[in-house]
Amino acid sequence: MKNRDFLDRMQSIAVLGGTFDPIHNGHIAIAKAVAREFSPQRVLFIPSRKPPHKTNRDITPASHRYKMAAQAICEHPTFDISNIEIERTGPSYTIDTAKKLKEICPPGAKISYIIGADAVQEILSWKDAKELLQICSFIVVPRPGYQSPQAHMDKLTKNLGARFTWLETPLTDISSTQIRECILHGQPISGLVPKSVEDYIRANGLYQPATPSFETAVDTLRARLSAKRFAHTMGVVQEAERLAARYNVDITKARWAALLHDCTKEYSADKKRTLCKLWGIQLDEVLADNIDITHSLLSAESARRDYNIHDKEILQAIRYHTTGHKSMTMLDKIIALADYTEPYREDYPGLNEMREISLQDIDKALIVGLKSTIQANEVASNPVHPWSREALKALKKGR
Repeated sequence: MKNRDFLDRMQSIAVLGGTFDPIHNGHIAIAKAVAREFSPQRVLFIPSRKPPHKTNRDITPASHRYKMAAQAICEHPTFDISNIEIERTGPSYTIDTAKKLKEICPPGAKISYIIGADAVQEILSWKDAKELLQICSFIVVPRPGYQSPQAHMDKLTKNLGARFTWLETPLTDISSTQIRECILHGQPISGLVPKSVEDYIRANGLYQPATPSFETAVDTLRARLSAKRFAHTMGVVQEAERLAARYNVDITKARWAALLHDCTKEYSADKKRTLCKLWGIQLDEVLADNIDITHSLLSAESARRDYNIHDKEILQAIRYHTTGHKSMTMLDKIIALADYTEPYREDYPGLNEMREISLQDIDKALIVGLKSTIQANEVASNPVHPWSREALKALKKGR
């Protein structure tokens, strides 16, 4: 079992268990207060696998909840985490965990459970509650909307020998439910969860609303884009569908990548630059000096954040549709070529040739497009991104 390697040396631990769906700054604040007030060797976070009291909704898979908790606490020297309940099958009963901790920790180790004021009133309904009260002591934390359960704690202490300590700490009115609701409705969660948890939620698409229908996304972009940009977008969709059918690529993926490829194209330069910083998009020298090129990178991130698209192939095709890259998939090629040749494009050098050969030799058509783009930029003394030169070189080499 993981974590035995440190628990078998801990003489005092304060256990903070819970679903952690997701872990939030309220949990961290409570753990810090416990560490400050009681000085345990470890505040031990134990995410539950299957909480017996939460049967009215689907719980996020334990692997995600565990990883978020681990990232949230890893920089705190007194905090650690255990998978003791994640590994156990069946409901996560506190008594079972407490017994296992008593078995692992050294003889006489002090095991304290951190619980909310509301839980004190319910503790006798827990599995084997009387035995649990003998095994552990309890640190009771105030909860918004709940009065101090001191009278009930006194009664349990007198009748059953329970050991309670009240933790005087400011109330933190944050809940996992609140955070899930914020994400579901597109509201920010900064300040509610650690940055690492926010990034993990975004990267894994947790708590997101369902991906909108394609028709809904079309209506959203129709309202957001200029008439000319929207016409171009729908032209790329049309051409991508045609190319996907010819080259046996998933047409649904091609449609989504085409639809969202330019969804941030008309953002201002300042907004693009700010979003790159906010979303962690690294700018090399060419991108920094030509911020408009970043619209492809930003559109991929917007597709993930704003449209709940998490298919890696779709996101990659959007990300590189402007520049290409050295290891282009067929979907990447289709979106890049559709962007070049969509039916509403005004004539430019190489367009007719690309259209003529697009269904016979997609690599040759892209070579024409990349050459034309690179030459046009060189004539205008505009820098060419290395990705474009690498893409052209790879396409030529593959012939």
